[in-house]
Amino acid sequence: MFVTVVFLLFCFITPSQSQNVVYCDFEETCNDLIFDNYWIVNNVSTHVDHTYGNLSGHYVTSTHLGILKPSITFRTKDWINVPPKYAACVTQWVSSNQTDIDFTMELAQGDDLQARLQTGRVGVEGDNTKWFTFTLETPYASQFIPFMSYRNVTQSIDLDDISISLCPDSKWTPEIKVFQCDFDKTLCPEFISLSNYSYSWSIIQAQQAQNYTIQAPPADYSIGDQTGLLTTTKNFLKLINFRIHFLGHYLWLNNSDSLKSGAAGYLNTRVFNFTRDDPTFCLSFQYYRFGTAFHTSKLTVLAWDQTNGQSLMQVWPINPVNYTYFNQRWSWAYASLPIGNYSLLFRMDSGTKVNSSFAIDSLDIRSCGYQQKYFRGDSYLNFACDFDSDYDPSCGIQNDYIYLSPQTVINSSLVTPDRIRNEGLGPKYSSGISGDWFLYWARSRDTPSTLIHGQIKTRLIETNADMCIRFAYFVNSTNVEPDEQNTKLQMLTLDCTNTNLWSVELDDSRGWRIVTTSFPSTACKESVYFRIYQRRPTPLAVAIDDITIAPCSSLSEVTTAVPPTTTTPINRSSSNFINFTFLITILIYIFKLQLSSDE
Repeated sequence: MFVTVVFLLFCFITPSQSQNVVYCDFEETCNDLIFDNYWIVNNVSTHVDHTYGNLSGHYVTSTHLGILKPSITFRTKDWINVPPKYAACVTQWVSSNQTDIDFTMELAQGDDLQARLQTGRVGVEGDNTKWFTFTLETPYASQFIPFMSYRNVTQSIDLDDISISLCPDSKWTPEIKVFQCDFDKTLCPEFISLSNYSYSWSIIQAQQAQNYTIQAPPADYSIGDQTGLLTTTKNFLKLINFRIHFLGHYLWLNNSDSLKSGAAGYLNTRVFNFTRDDPTFCLSFQYYRFGTAFHTSKLTVLAWDQTNGQSLMQVWPINPVNYTYFNQRWSWAYASLPIGNYSLLFRMDSGTKVNSSFAIDSLDIRSCGYQQKYFRGDSYLNFACDFDSDYDPSCGIQNDYIYLSPQTVINSSLVTPDRIRNEGLGPKYSSGISGDWFLYWARSRDTPSTLIHGQIKTRLIETNADMCIRFAYFVNSTNVEPDEQNTKLQMLTLDCTNTNLWSVELDDSRGWRIVTTSFPSTACKESVYFRIYQRRPTPLAVAIDDITIAPCSSLSEVTTAVPPTTTTPINRSSSNFINFTFLITILIYIFKLQLSSDE
């Protein structure tokens, strides 16, 4: 029998070195392991079992023979807790008709079981004439549930005498702790609740929190007491030796006095700098979701890049789609952290129904055995673009045609006033808020009549009910009737909800205009779309500049520049100018006739 091990060590241990924490021989009901639907305990044995070595013994066997199964899995029912300098060694006896057996194991951490520490892979040749065994050593992890899988299975795989035992860790290295905070022994004064948002995080004693709302956690997690004043003499002496006052605190977001649909609150940590030369670090903390009912409140942990980009990367939940939080109890959250220079943001946001919130306790960041990954931001807390940056002048804004026919779309580009060649329609000066560059969209007399749309979208922004958007725009067109309002400029969201944030129908904005409007009462990661539409094709120029998305209370008042009178020639091709000239000519003619009749 040939055995191959990849990234995994065999454990050769004696009974004196190990202690079983899980054991199943299937002679009685196995309560320690949970098998998926592709396994069944064989009551009518086709060959001897391993425990007794006869046909009266039992073992578990795979089902659905002849059908390719990408993965058949089993796991422990309860957590495996491992002390320092030890590992878990998993032993199983196998008999199989499968020619090539592919076995993998990963350690799930966190109450949601989403964090998965890859343990490695073992390849073995199947043998149905005798039982064979292998024992695998896991990387060190203090608490986990092992998920064990056989992959690409078509033939029977029989398992017996499965055990998980504690064994000396052959690869033990001391953990590196870079951050710990339980709000009692360690107060963590560097935590900051970001201003300009509806919700604020604060530290509170459990007993005091209960005075605000009975749904709040009745005790903190780290001490497990309302006040932290331990009652037994033994614990009291320990408490005195370390610190005179434990007060049973946790961090919470109490929104009972500030309920607001779609609002948010951010808690910011100090900056961490993890490099390729460091081990991987993992975040561990306890959260408590409390309230009268549970609908749309969410807790998210984001890594906030502290370089020039200042983008956000979601750390936890690892798989956020349709995520289910645990309610009215302390729950363990766990996730690996990326390489990079960033702080951590704990964000609580609410939907249309605001009736629950969160508390946090026992934060911990220490080295772990996960594979390294790099920081890759995909959204932003705020957004500002004046199109004048040498590093990234477009600020990630892209031409787009979602919900539009691509054959009708004209792309926008970055220009300055002196670079425009469009029959005098474009701006002759910049907005006056920033530099000379702006985003420009134009139709000329020679543009095909089918091209009547334009659309751009921003990067993904973490929007909520506290956010506003401000921008400057310019519109000018020709060959239109008076007050025809042939052009529509619209700003909308399409990613979470289809919402019209702002729109205007016009032919001439008469210079640069500034718009400030708020986002709807929803919390969402979304882009903002600017859409241009003409009812009938005419020469047109549209410019957009100085886009800012930020909390409404942080936006300062700005004004556009006054147009230079010497650099803005009259557009003699516009219908308004022609009508005006015609009217003046008629008035002069009537005046001359009146003078002639008086004579």
